[in-house]
Amino acid sequence: MSAWLEASVSRKLGNFKLDAAISMQREIGVLFGPSGSGKSQTLRLLCGLARPDSGDVRLNGRVLVQKPGGVFVPASRRCIGVVFQNLALFPHMTVLENVLYGLKKEETGRACEWIEKVRMSEMKQRYPSQLSGGQRQRVALARALAPLPDLLLLDEPFSALDGPLRRNLRRELKKLHRETGIPILYVTHHIEDACALGDRVFFMKQGKISATLPVEDLWNPESQIDTWQLLGWGNLFRGEIASSEGGVWFSWGGGKLLLSPSITGRGEARAFIAPHHVKILYPHVPVDSQLAPNVMHGKIVETVHLGGVARVLVKINNCQWQIEHPMESYGGLDLHEGEDIRVSIRPRCISVLRQCEKGGV
Repeated sequence: MSAWLEASVSRKLGNFKLDAAISMQREIGVLFGPSGSGKSQTLRLLCGLARPDSGDVRLNGRVLVQKPGGVFVPASRRCIGVVFQNLALFPHMTVLENVLYGLKKEETGRACEWIEKVRMSEMKQRYPSQLSGGQRQRVALARALAPLPDLLLLDEPFSALDGPLRRNLRRELKKLHRETGIPILYVTHHIEDACALGDRVFFMKQGKISATLPVEDLWNPESQIDTWQLLGWGNLFRGEIASSEGGVWFSWGGGKLLLSPSITGRGEARAFIAPHHVKILYPHVPVDSQLAPNVMHGKIVETVHLGGVARVLVKINNCQWQIEHPMESYGGLDLHEGEDIRVSIRPRCISVLRQCEKGGV
């Protein structure tokens, strides 16, 4: 059976070369990788907001791009819905007018149906400035889905939302996918999104898809470690889980971390901590109670600027950690090579990738 979306696109941007290949059915694909790996640029090439130097894009049997060959279908004719991180709602339009944008006036009924699907019927005459962040997300989804696209592209639309709201919207998005069958390609660097949403995960590194896995294989002991090492991103440690007074702890050669109360059992384990979940602590400022159990001291090895994100490499107890934060954060700190810093991780942000009982395999 031929793929619903089949794309292989290349584009050179300065010193950065994007060369990405994606094949998926009518499912939810997750494009997962660090900041600066080319995820958002891949979406722009798929939806027609950027032109590839070479490549092919086929969607639902239609050729959208063929270079060489001269085929380039403009974005307005690709039948692809897009929701970017900034949502791009029209501030001067009501909820109804925003969702109706791109439809014909006589299709107001369809717009209202989609507003109802995202549970915003009572607010359809409000303006974006009168809505919460989660409500604006729902409006953006309804606007993208109302024309019934052949593909929905989502570029980290939930990144600014807190945990409970983020989880609710993930569930709603999965429900909309089941109801409509519209395939979704979702960009994120949150491993929770990949697990909760995806049917298939595309790992992206330095402009290339380094691995592709069905989401059920993501935690498979036979494949998971190789996959994370291929990605070359994040903090992955092999150690042991044990219970002691005060909770359940993960211990390895580089230290000891308190885990979430939801983690149970004991034995060998691997733990993964995403770089953006490692928090740099200000000196002489009281530590948040959720961070206090997992404070570690280290020395900065390198600071790398990746667009709007800074990646800080820190050596802690002979282990190298990756930390990522927005460029505007920590302006008052001297984050340069050789500086001593303190960092910490909330227990709930530590993912146990494999856990087995003593004596198990």
